[in-house]
Amino acid sequence: MFTGFTAETREFLMAISFNNNREFFHENHDWYKRAVRGPLLELASELSETIEEIDPELERRPERTVSRINRDLRFSRDKSPYRDYMWIGFHRLDNKGGFPGFYVDLSAERMGYGMGFWEDNKPLMEAFRQRLLNRPGEFSGIVRKAVSGRQLGLRAYRRMAVPEGVSPEERPWYPVRSFVISGEIEDDALIQSPRLVEFLKREYMGMAPLYRYFSGLNPAKE
Repeated sequence: MFTGFTAETREFLMAISFNNNREFFHENHDWYKRAVRGPLLELASELSETIEEIDPELERRPERTVSRINRDLRFSRDKSPYRDYMWIGFHRLDNKGGFPGFYVDLSAERMGYGMGFWEDNKPLMEAFRQRLLNRPGEFSGIVRKAVSGRQLGLRAYRRMAVPEGVSPEERPWYPVRSFVISGEIEDDALIQSPRLVEFLKREYMGMAPLYRYFSGLNPAKE
């Protein structure tokens, strides 16, 4: 059962950033499991029911959704062996990077959460643009509620022409390649409490209609 993160959680993430070596990590592996990985696995487990309700095709097994602390060094100039942040990522198994998913991330400085994707999925976004033209006004009501009180990041084509038939509210979305809706948790008492589970469930459900809008697009038919 998730009972909240502790001061030890951020202390470990701060410590690994200053002592990013295998000797330190192996000497403090129990600290890592107790304060970081263990609570993340418990949090992922308790969020899984809500994730399944949103979309049963989203990966929700805790051991598959909690990130590894080991970094992939093969193509990186930074050869630090460990991350100083961790995350939980609920993604579709068949399209992890180019399809919307839900996440929580945690570092020594901050905790965030959100929904979206950053990798290109041209067929999906072409279907999205066609839906904007075919059903004017439908998208604006959905996205307005999903973005309310949260931050919006759009990655868009710079020179894509927007047709006249797209409504003013929906025009910034027409050239979008990918997007993320995010929030930040600044209340340490919430982060260190089991109440965090219900908070994240409410936030995910608030973003769920926008997720379902994109997951309901059919590139072959739009």
